[in-house]
Amino acid sequence: MAILVNTLLRSVNEPNKIERVIWMNSIEDACFIVDLTRNSYPTFKHLSEINQDLHDGTYIIEETDPHLRIFDEDLMSEAEKAAYERAWKVVQYITQNEHIPNVFVPSERAKLIRNASTEFALSEAVIKKYLKRYFIRGMTKSAVTPDLFKCGGTGKRRNDTSGKKRGRPRKNQSLYLEMNVSEQDKEYFRKTLEKHYYQKNKPSLRWTYQQLIREHYTTDFKDEKKAIYIDRIIPTFGQFRYWFECWRDQTKEASSREGSKKYQQRYRPVLGKSNQNVVGPGSSYEIDATNADIYLVSSFDRKKIIGRPTIYLVCDTYSRLVVGLYIGLENPSWSGASMALLSAGESKVEYCQRYGIEIQEEDWPSGLPISVIGDRGEVISDQLKSVIENLHINVKNTPSYRPDQKSVVEKMFDLIQSHIRPHLPGAIQSDFQERGSVDYRLESSLTLEEYIKIVLKCIIYFNTEHYLSGYERNLLQIANDVPPIPLQLWEFGMKHETGLVRKVSPDILRLNLMPQGEASVTFRGIRFNGIFYSSERAINERWFVQARMNGSWKVNVSYDPRDLNFLYLRLNREDFEICSMLESQAKYDNKSFDEINFLNSEERHAQTKYEDNELQSRIKLATEIDSIVASAKSKSRAEGSKESKASRLRGIRENREEEKQQNRQHEAFVIGQNKKNSSNSVVHVEEETILELDDIQLLIRKQRETFDDQ
Repeated sequence: MAILVNTLLRSVNEPNKIERVIWMNSIEDACFIVDLTRNSYPTFKHLSEINQDLHDGTYIIEETDPHLRIFDEDLMSEAEKAAYERAWKVVQYITQNEHIPNVFVPSERAKLIRNASTEFALSEAVIKKYLKRYFIRGMTKSAVTPDLFKCGGTGKRRNDTSGKKRGRPRKNQSLYLEMNVSEQDKEYFRKTLEKHYYQKNKPSLRWTYQQLIREHYTTDFKDEKKAIYIDRIIPTFGQFRYWFECWRDQTKEASSREGSKKYQQRYRPVLGKSNQNVVGPGSSYEIDATNADIYLVSSFDRKKIIGRPTIYLVCDTYSRLVVGLYIGLENPSWSGASMALLSAGESKVEYCQRYGIEIQEEDWPSGLPISVIGDRGEVISDQLKSVIENLHINVKNTPSYRPDQKSVVEKMFDLIQSHIRPHLPGAIQSDFQERGSVDYRLESSLTLEEYIKIVLKCIIYFNTEHYLSGYERNLLQIANDVPPIPLQLWEFGMKHETGLVRKVSPDILRLNLMPQGEASVTFRGIRFNGIFYSSERAINERWFVQARMNGSWKVNVSYDPRDLNFLYLRLNREDFEICSMLESQAKYDNKSFDEINFLNSEERHAQTKYEDNELQSRIKLATEIDSIVASAKSKSRAEGSKESKASRLRGIRENREEEKQQNRQHEAFVIGQNKKNSSNSVVHVEEETILELDDIQLLIRKQRETFDDQ
């Protein structure tokens, strides 16, 4: 390799020794080199000697310049700029072309330094420092940059050798004497910080300093006054704060005062992105649930407020597409999460039609993923075993209180709710607790079905139209000019990247993901959640007759919480029987599991409201019955019969017949007895007098006469 000016040569025998070629003349076989490890001037050496050393391996060419500097003049202070420009002018004056190579000769260099000293009014020592720095650091303008950043001993501790107080003196007089912080004082500082400052109750540093003085710099005299005396020599709060800042560990402080979970969520460094480990659509779904920011009313009675619904969303990590959802009234659980996964795996066309929304199959893609990320509450369940075995989904659980590990679905909750909240009556308002504010719950107007319709329209918008401003496209997406819109990212990933979405038979999907429960076979039908169903198998095998004769029994069923019009009787691991709701249960038609539960709860509540009145009425009735019985017994005793028991029992039939004849006379009624000239016992019709007849014939005759009069 050819030797040039500024070439660096490292000695093989002395690895730490590096020399720089600062001038050369091939014709004269001469060059000057300077040792970078010594603060010295350049020395002469034959060029051929250097070439021979390179050939023999005594020297090697060093590629890395240890004095290479890249700096920005705009970041320099005014003092640094002034020193920098002054040094550069001096060096330019000495190293002019007419002074080369004389500047390398000691006697000639001395003359130039004296002239520069006179010219710039600087000492020769300062000029020598500039010149050596220029040669050693590469003979560029940046080589003469001053090393002011090394001044002051930044970060170095000063030892207490003279006994004098270090640092500035106090501005104001104090009762306490000044002191230097010793190693013993530092130990007190550390113990106090560990004991009092790094705690979850988040004490202030000033309070911690007070505990330091109380525990380590006070004397307790147990006299009658029980006084506590503070030592005359104590560290100041400024000294305590100084060492606190020197030792301060932000990670330890956040973890101990905020908790490790909150540190991981809010303060840990974020060096990656959510989709950096996914390779395409379906590689990973994120699922989560949250309470909606709105209060709803009952679909059966709009005057009744039913509280806040729970929203489940399933989002594709690669494209940010919302692939599934479920909205119900139950708290977050695997049951709701399974319905959201069911929504992700099946077509949404029919589901949207149920709410009056028309879409095409390609407007909202569906399919099962390779893995699902979710909270422990929604994912860990016995149902998980069925999902893993039959649907081949890898379930990953996030630690508790770590929503940042499923940031895609968490952000989608925020986008949807913040977008629709201003439009909704009954939406939660931030000023609810303030005096004079209106209770937003009283403005509730939407039913669960109406709210689901609003959320569906919002999701369709975010899937098909929303531009993801924070989405980092990869090189392939940029090259194909794919806009960061979820649906278009999904379609591009399915065509050009590793699309891992899987399709499963709708029946298999529903059978595995629908919640399971127990139903009772009764003589009135198959009862589940207070609703009665029937099926072809139950009728053919006479289940209801057997239940009437032998009693009811339990059967395993699956159900769709969104619509309880049908039950699915699980016959075995793969087969099922569809059970239809009986016509007598029409009030539950097209109602969700949560709505039916609410209705049944209201029915039970209405019944309990009358229990007290009914109990009082029962007691009153019993009292009246007892009163009548007591009166009857009293009369019977007053009319006591002297007949024998046998005689009384033999006359029952005759007594009954006699009593019946008397009752007929009292109970007989006459039609038209309120007419003028009417008689209680005889009815005159066309001057014919009807005398006493048999009671049944008389009744028939009177009814016919009444019909004739009308």
